[in-house]
Amino acid sequence: MAFRKSSTYKMIAILILILNMLLLSACGGAATGGKASASKDTVKIGVILSQTGPFSALAENIKNGFELYLEQNGNKLGGKKVEVKYEDDEGNPQVALRKYRQLVKSEKIDVLVAPILSSVAYALRDEVVKDKIIMIIPNAAANDISWEQKSDYIYRVSLSNWQNGTNAASYIAENLGKTAVTVANDYAAGKEEIAAFKAAFESSGGKVIKEIYSKIGTNDYAPYVTEIAKEKPDVVYSFLSGNDAIRLVQQYSDFGLKGKIQFTGAWEFGDMLVIEPSGDAIEGVVSGVLYTPMLENELNKKFVADYQKKYNKTPSTFSVEGYDSAIVIDKAIKEAGGTDAEKMIPVLKGITWDSPRGQITMDEKTNNPIQDFYIVKNVKKDNKIIPEVLETVEKVTMPESAPK
Repeated sequence: MAFRKSSTYKMIAILILILNMLLLSACGGAATGGKASASKDTVKIGVILSQTGPFSALAENIKNGFELYLEQNGNKLGGKKVEVKYEDDEGNPQVALRKYRQLVKSEKIDVLVAPILSSVAYALRDEVVKDKIIMIIPNAAANDISWEQKSDYIYRVSLSNWQNGTNAASYIAENLGKTAVTVANDYAAGKEEIAAFKAAFESSGGKVIKEIYSKIGTNDYAPYVTEIAKEKPDVVYSFLSGNDAIRLVQQYSDFGLKGKIQFTGAWEFGDMLVIEPSGDAIEGVVSGVLYTPMLENELNKKFVADYQKKYNKTPSTFSVEGYDSAIVIDKAIKEAGGTDAEKMIPVLKGITWDSPRGQITMDEKTNNPIQDFYIVKNVKKDNKIIPEVLETVEKVTMPESAPK
């Protein structure tokens, strides 16, 4: 009987030992933000972008910028080799959540780079916070990610809708006209952009006399252009992306409004992804941008040259977003000594980095960049439309909380 008890005790002790070993091996995994990876030689990065659908060109450019930085730095971030796993969210928050869980559970990523769309950012937010994964947002501009839903695990390197809507508003009101009709996509980002523009434009003496909202993927802007002509504003201000932006400026020109009512817009209308396919229709458009390949600084000159050599095309703002995402991750891992999320957080809060668009600082109050914006006008030089800088709006900072 004593022998049986002794054997039983030994078996229990062995089982407890095995269980402890399993628990220890699990520590520092995905649920703890990759804490165990601090001593690993390889950093695993998960990237979720809208690679198919109307935002595919944006995803391609972000990926291009990210991979260019890796190539320039020997495929290393923070001195460690990098493995990157790309996933397509198809512009669908539920698909994004599924892909995210695969990256965390199967790939055991250390850092997440995502997404393009604000709706996807909101969907991922709670999961990222629960798993304690650092998420670097290359594009999604949802205001509330920096306000009510701000988290120490989430940092944006692009801009907020508030910054995008406000940066050019005063210039437009003071130099181009006092009455405006706005045109934007009918979804959250469009509403946030126009609300920000309207507040800043009207505080500078202007007046928004009509707001127009169109569905994403609208082919025929004729009814809206006709409405603009009827209202006879001094300026039009628009926030549209991709093909929607291209179609609007082309149809605006076709209907004879170009040169009669000044067309202005958010940064998309000063970006090469919209400028190049729009042709002469986009000449003369004024917009507020966070980047133009025409910026005269040494880092940008190298970035543009290397990008053109690698991809045989001019970089867009989205290309810089991908590039900056890699810069920030690289610097944060170096200073934190690894990918432990809790060690990366104090580094990321207030981090300053040199970008092709200028020096940028992460605002500790919003986890959103404090950065310069550029008022540009699309001009034709050497038979090519380029965004020429008219004025710099320095250190645009997002408010700490939503304006009343």
